Parts: sequence; structure tokens; C-alpha cells
Amino acid sequence: MDLLKDLDRQKDELISIVSHQLATPVTSVKWYLEMLLDGDSGELNEEQKKQLMTMQGVTEDLVDLVGMILDVSRIQLGRMKVDRGPLDLGTFFTEVLAVIEPKATMKKQQFIKNIPGKLPVASLDKRLMRMTLENLLSNAVKYTPEGGKVELNVTLTDHTLRYEVKDTGCGIPKEDQEKIFGKLFRATNVRNTEGNGLGLFAAKGAAEAQGGKVWFESESGKGTTFTVEVPLEEVKEQE
Repeated sequence: MDLLKDLDRQKDELISIVSHQLATPVTSVKWYLEMLLDGDSGELNEEQKKQLMTMQGVTEDLVDLVGMILDVSRIQLGRMKVDRGPLDLGTFFTEVLAVIEPKATMKKQQFIKNIPGKLPVASLDKRLMRMTLENLLSNAVKYTPEGGKVELNVTLTDHTLRYEVKDTGCGIPKEDQEKIFGKLFRATNVRNTEGNGLGLFAAKGAAEAQGGKVWFESESGKGTTFTVEVPLEEVKEQE
């Protein structure tokens, strides 16, 4: 058993090293593509722009995947660094929704937001906060059919930020619910849908790294509600 644990840890170490080594060249490719699209190497015709934009999209997906694998490795090895700083929660939610809402619009989904008009500035790790919220919202949009509903409800009580991501999607089968936060695990009813099985593992690990927690309620065929609570440190009210 100890040998298996040691081998598993060595595997995680190797994945972490490979992911780290991949991050720099992939980011460089993305940077050079941006330069080409900006015309730094000369004017482009429409066909060249179209091809480069396709390459840019694929490269951005690859950057995100490498970053996700690296974060998952850090969580697995207990090396997730928490870099706290002042985070304006109102601006934070606005920025994340600017990325997610267009995806819901493309699927003609009803996107409901219940967010207090005044949220504090708190000492939090923006990257980890974003990792949790974006993964949960992206999953809600992905697994909710066209015309369905996705909802974000945010509350603040007793120096604790709490939010719910609720959807009317396919739900999580009862037999899969105990394993849903497992690394690389995918529920049996979504295995024909594109995905890598890393998002929920990363979302939960990112919240827990800041002293938070994530849980859910779900019914197959009716939808899922994920709830996140994160304690707020050094809360400062906005003037």
C-alpha cells in the first residue's frame, strides 16, 4: 500500500513538472499570435486573420488546460499557494459574469443574477476565487440544455461570502454523487459531452485552500445547486 501511495505521488510530481515546463512555451505561442494579429509583422489579409484567430482560440484552450492540470497537481500535492490581496467583490462578480453570460446567451438560456448592490473589499486570492466560480458557472451553462435556466445567488453574512450556482440541467445521478469531486471523474450521464473531469476537483480545492467549502444538491434530470462559502478576512466596507 505504501509503495502504491509513493508511486501515485511520484506520478503527481511528474505531471506537475511537465505542466510547468509546458506553460512557458504555450504562453509564448499565444503571445506571438497576438503580435501577428496586431500587425506587428506586417498587414494581414482577411484569410490570414481568420486562420490566426482560429489558432489563437485553440492556443487559449491549451493554455487554460495546462493551467488547470498544474493547479490540480498543486491541490493533489498540497502545494496550492494562497496569494491574498484586496479584492473588490462587486468588480470580481462583474468580471466573471462578463465571460460566462455570453455563453448562456448563445444557448438561449435564462441567466438570473441576485447580487447585492454593495459588496465589500476583502482579503482573498482572486485567482482561486475565479477558479471556483468560473468552473461552477461554466459547468452550469454546459450541462443545461438550450432554453434552460442558470442562476447565481450571492449573499454576505457574518463575514462569510456565500453564493449558489443553480441550474435546470441534467443533474447528477445519485450513484455518482459521492464521487463527483474526484479528479478525472465524470458523471455517467455526461460522458458524451466534452469535458476533462478536472473542473469540480479544482473548484473545490481552490475554495478549501482559502478556508472555504463547497457542497451540492442534485436530482438527475432536474438540475443541480452548488453552494460555496468562503470566510472573509480584513473586510473593509466601501465608502
